[in-house]
Amino acid sequence: ATKAIRRKAGDVNLDTATLSKHPSIQLLSQQKGNALLVTKLERTKLLPELSLMYNNMTMKGTGSDNILYTSSTRFQSAQIGVGIPLFFGAQKAKINAGRINERIADNNYQIALQEIQQEYFSAFVRYSSLSRSVDYFETVGLKNAELISATASKQFTEGEINYVEWNMLNNQAVSIQNDYYDLLRSLNQSIIQLNYLSAK
Repeated sequence: ATKAIRRKAGDVNLDTATLSKHPSIQLLSQQKGNALLVTKLERTKLLPELSLMYNNMTMKGTGSDNILYTSSTRFQSAQIGVGIPLFFGAQKAKINAGRINERIADNNYQIALQEIQQEYFSAFVRYSSLSRSVDYFETVGLKNAELISATASKQFTEGEINYVEWNMLNNQAVSIQNDYYDLLRSLNQSIIQLNYLSAK
């Protein structure tokens, strides 16, 4: 039996810092930032509001002061205003609600990050265990299966064993190979899981 092609894990290691780049974690991080911006916006509504207005117009004809104005005469005016908020209670409640939303968003982010770190750790432990098992089969198990099959064929040809014994030995060799392929499939699935969690 020949070795199957093993999917490469890339740089599979237990670097949990890369987990913060996972799209679901990035989304929660963005929600955290949005909650902070909403609170800042509500805080700015407590500040005095400045307004500046400028008008520029012309008038043609006789004005109320009995003077004849032509289209080249321009009238200009400016107005400056300061708006001071008088009722702070409702706005302070909105600011407090914004702070609570900030804490909720931060908690959601921290919980999701811990969950993905635990999931990554579990997948990494599974990957390590499966990798060791596949390595064993590639170095020892598959060679044993080939040896069992070759020995059974030789003994059957020389008449040392009957067909039933030959069949049992070959089934044992095939079972070893099937176990190897099952482990290899599980290993590749664990690598896919690790790559998904680390957003690769």
